[in-house]
Amino acid sequence: MSMQLSVVDYSLQIDFGSDDDLTDLHATLVDARRHGAAVVVRYFGRRALLLTSNELVTEAFQDEATIPAAASYRLTTEPVLGTTIQCMEGEEHRRNRALVFPAFRPRVMPAYLSSILEPLAHELVDSFAHRGEADLVAEFTRIYPALVIGRLLGLPAAPEDVQRWAHDLFNYPLDPEGARRSADEFTGLLAELVAARRVEPGDDLLSTLATAEVDGERLADEQIFSFARLLFPAGADTTYLALGNLLYALLTHQDQYERVLGDPGTRGWAVEEGLRWEPPVALLPRVVPDASHWRGIPVPEGRLVVLGIAAANRDPSVYDLPDRFDVDRRASATLAFGSGPHYCLGSHLARAELEAALGVLLDRLPGLRLVAPERVRIRGVLGGTALRGPDRLPVRFEAPRGSTDLR
Repeated sequence: MSMQLSVVDYSLQIDFGSDDDLTDLHATLVDARRHGAAVVVRYFGRRALLLTSNELVTEAFQDEATIPAAASYRLTTEPVLGTTIQCMEGEEHRRNRALVFPAFRPRVMPAYLSSILEPLAHELVDSFAHRGEADLVAEFTRIYPALVIGRLLGLPAAPEDVQRWAHDLFNYPLDPEGARRSADEFTGLLAELVAARRVEPGDDLLSTLATAEVDGERLADEQIFSFARLLFPAGADTTYLALGNLLYALLTHQDQYERVLGDPGTRGWAVEEGLRWEPPVALLPRVVPDASHWRGIPVPEGRLVVLGIAAANRDPSVYDLPDRFDVDRRASATLAFGSGPHYCLGSHLARAELEAALGVLLDRLPGLRLVAPERVRIRGVLGGTALRGPDRLPVRFEAPRGSTDLR
């Protein structure tokens, strides 16, 4: 299929990368889509090809020959995280993914749910349930996923260190020194733990990584370190944003909130719809290492290709009334976790976290409502529009009488 390149000049209005205060990203993406499924825009000051259709974004995820994931991750994450599976291609990627996959099989999620996810969510709710009000971002969504990853890895670190590392490790482009410092601290702790797990494995994720074997091969220490350095920020930052987006969607759509509250069986579908309606990774940049003609589009060497996940997830050719948040949509094949060889390895864990957290919050906080919803909105974080979520979710609810623990 051939496609005519359509050049759209947004240079006097917005920069799709750096304008984190963009009032309505979705409206802007709709406007871009009107000009074509692939348009030229600015992204952090550079000319880039923005893909806005579900078809093209899906194909870009799957086309490792022309738009390899590794080319961009080698520039943005490898300097501080090391050679992670994001930076690998072909047989090396397949082999290393196979080595770490056992820790993320869907069948292990129920055990995580009962032993880690729900208890941690209850612990956090215990700290504010008696007040009848809270900021769910500051007191729950930002903390919960980092603690989950820390507990899965079996880290003994203090919660403040866990949160700082999770934030700093993904902040390399904006704060390289802070990212490297956190990487060194985190790796120092990992080295001690991995050495101990190789001698005496436990039931945590580091033990699984330290003992995993495929075709007689085990992960070397640095492979485990780099994977943990990737898992930590990827699992913490994106999940906290996804959880905030889901709660914002439900609390600003009363009919959908009542639907999920009244039928616990819809909570998993609410998670899927939240990921479609407002994915935590809205825009994902890739680099084209070699000049090519992709889908009939001339793409120069080194050109950025921005995968418009938020646009693809609201493509009207795929979803009816795409801007509507509807937990009965039953749309499970969204692009929130990507597609192709680099499909998110932790997608099952993320879904389990989101559903567990949602269930605890709904069960523990009756009458939950957003305070001044007109002042709350989804915006970019870390200095751009790529990662998005609410920076605050002030809520009120009915405080329990005579007890701070309703379990």
